[in-house]
Amino acid sequence: MGPQRLLFAVLLLAQAAPRETSQHCGRLEYWNPDNKCCGSCLQRFGPPPCPDYEFSVNCGLNDFGDHVRYPFKKCPPGQCNPNSAELCSPCGGGVTAFTHAGTGRRCGEKSVPTKEPCPLKLETPSLNSQESSSPDIYSPEQTSEHNAPRQALPTFALPLVLVLLLTSAAIFLFALQRHRRCRQGKVILHPYPGLACGDSNTHTFSQSSPSGFKEASKAELPNLASQPLSRLLDELEVLEELIVLLDPEPGPGGALACGTTRHLAARYGLPAAWSTFAYSLRPSRSPLRALIEMVVAREPSTSLGQFGTHLAQLGRADALQVLSKLG
Repeated sequence: MGPQRLLFAVLLLAQAAPRETSQHCGRLEYWNPDNKCCGSCLQRFGPPPCPDYEFSVNCGLNDFGDHVRYPFKKCPPGQCNPNSAELCSPCGGGVTAFTHAGTGRRCGEKSVPTKEPCPLKLETPSLNSQESSSPDIYSPEQTSEHNAPRQALPTFALPLVLVLLLTSAAIFLFALQRHRRCRQGKVILHPYPGLACGDSNTHTFSQSSPSGFKEASKAELPNLASQPLSRLLDELEVLEELIVLLDPEPGPGGALACGTTRHLAARYGLPAAWSTFAYSLRPSRSPLRALIEMVVAREPSTSLGQFGTHLAQLGRADALQVLSKLG
C-alpha cells in the first residue's frame, strides 16, 4: 500500500467521521435515524427544567443518535430564560423568534412532556458555571427516553484508530515482504539445489540425499578424497575460515536451520554431551578444531573427502568452497 493510497484512505475515513451538528435538521430539532425524520427537541425532552437554560444545538444529538453534548446548556452572557422557553432571549426583552431551517422531513407531532423539577440548588454558586452544573443536571440517564442513547466517542477517535490500524498493517506487510526477500536471497546463495537442509534436529539426519548431489560434491573436490583430515590442522588460514562459518550457532532468528559444528559432530558419531562441552569452551577454544582433533585421534585415516561429503549433506556450500582451496 503506497503512501498516497494510505493518505487517501485516511481522508475518506476522516470525512466519514460523525459530525456533532445535524446535516438534516434545524437548531431545535434532532435527526431520528430510525424513522429518517427530524423530531422536536421540546417534544422529546420537554422544556428546560432550570431557569436561564436553553436547548443545545440539536438537543446535543448527532445524526447517528449519539449524545455529543448535554440536551440543555446555560444561556450566553446577557441573555435570560426565566419562562423555560426553548431558547434564551436578551434579558428584559421579548422572546427570541426561531424558524426551523432544516431540510429533512418532519416527524409526527407528539405531546410535550411536562416540565421536570430543576435539580439545581439555586442558592449555590455552581449555577454560574456551565461546566460544573451541566454534567450533574443533564446526564443521558435523566432524559425522558426509555432507552438512554449511548455516549459517542470523540469525533477524532474513529479516524485516529483507523489510521493506527492502517499504519500497523502497512508496517506488517513491509516486514513480511522484506522477510520473504531475505529468504529468497539465502536460497540463491546455494549453488546446488539439494543443499537446503530442512531438519533442525541436531542428531536426526536425512539419509535420502540424492546421488546426483554426492557426485557433484565429489566432482568439485576430486583431490580431497585421498587427503587426511589432519591436514586441516596444518592449514591454519583455511581452518580459521571454516571456524568462522561453522562454529556460530543460529540465534533466535535462525540464520541457519542446520549445518554447524554441532551437526558435524553428530555426523561423526559424537554424542550431544560432547558438543555441549565443546561449545562451553568458547571463545578460548574452537569447537570445530576440537572436533577435528577428536576425529583424527579416533580414526587417523579419516579423509577430507568424507569431511566434504558431510558438509555437502548439511547444505554448507560456503564451507565447501573454502575447503576446495586445499584441492
